[in-house]
Amino acid sequence: MGSPMPVVAHFRGDFLYNLVLIEDTDTIEQVALACAAHSVGRRVPELDRALRVEHDGRFLDPTRSAAEEGVQPMDEVLVSYADS
Repeated sequence: MGSPMPVVAHFRGDFLYNLVLIEDTDTIEQVALACAAHSVGRRVPELDRALRVEHDGRFLDPTRSAAEEGVQPMDEVLVSYADS
């Protein structure tokens, strides 16, 4: 179990930003799912597509942890469908 940390998440196509609590040991795939849960099916349509996370202008490796990818508390992450 890692250390909890908040991130400011925006799902592409949503008009809201959400404060999402993740753990620094969460994989980027887990981060994407946690962030998407606040938007998908509410203000963004649910699609059968993979998710991706962008941070500081680059797409993150879904198999690595948030800490390994350099995500820090209160950083902004952009989540989107992989082909959008």
